[in-house]
This record gives sequence, C-alpha cells and structure tokens, in this order.
Amino acid sequence: MVRNAGRFGSIAIISWIIMIMGKGVIMAASAYFTILMVKTQFPQCDNPFIPAILVSLFAYMIGSMFLSVFTFSASAIVHCFLLDEETGGSKDTPTYLQSFLDYHDTVPKKTAEDTDKKEEPPAKADAPEDIKE
Repeated sequence: MVRNAGRFGSIAIISWIIMIMGKGVIMAASAYFTILMVKTQFPQCDNPFIPAILVSLFAYMIGSMFLSVFTFSASAIVHCFLLDEETGGSKDTPTYLQSFLDYHDTVPKKTAEDTDKKEEPPAKADAPEDIKE
C-alpha cells in the first residue's frame, strides 16, 4: 500500500501548474520588454520580434532553473510535514501545527473495510399533515 499518494499527486499537479504559469509570465515579460527596448533603442530595426524570440527562449531556460527550486522545495516541505504527522510531532514542532496534528490523531481514519460496508439509508420521516403535495 502506498501511503500519501494523493498528497504527493496533488502537490505534483499544483507545482506543475505554477511552473507553467511562471514560465509563461517570465517569457512574456521578457519578450515584451525586449520589444520595447528594441523599438526605442534601435528604431532602424524593422522586426523586433526576432530578438524577442531569442530572449524568450533564454528566459524559458533561466525560468525553468529557478522554478525547479520551487518544485523541489514544495516536495521537501510535504515530505517533512508527513514525517512530522506520522511520528506525532517533536519538540521542534510549532505549537500551532501541534494542535493540528493532535486533532488528526483523534479523528478515526477510514479503512478499506469501512468503505466496503453498505450504509442503510435513513428511515423516511412522515410528512406533516398540513403540507399537501
């Protein structure tokens, strides 16, 4: 049984979305400022889009390197949190996190046997007589 697969899957998806958005913003801003600079500094240049494309590719590579640090740190934080959660905390656990961990220790966790059990629907209550259909 793989523990915490859902948590790692969700952090991977969120990190991927932030990476895509971050790279897009970095590339777009770099291209925009390149076009502005080329138009103002070199008015004789007819097509400022060629330097903008080159700068965008370079910005993509640099942005990928910087944003990969975010992905790695988000994964490391999740690892540390899950270890702290499973061990019940330590003396270094902040007090506001300790109450969160204590609450989740008292909540019963669902097992595979719990999900296999069929729950009976609640008994149908009688409608008051003054309400007519």
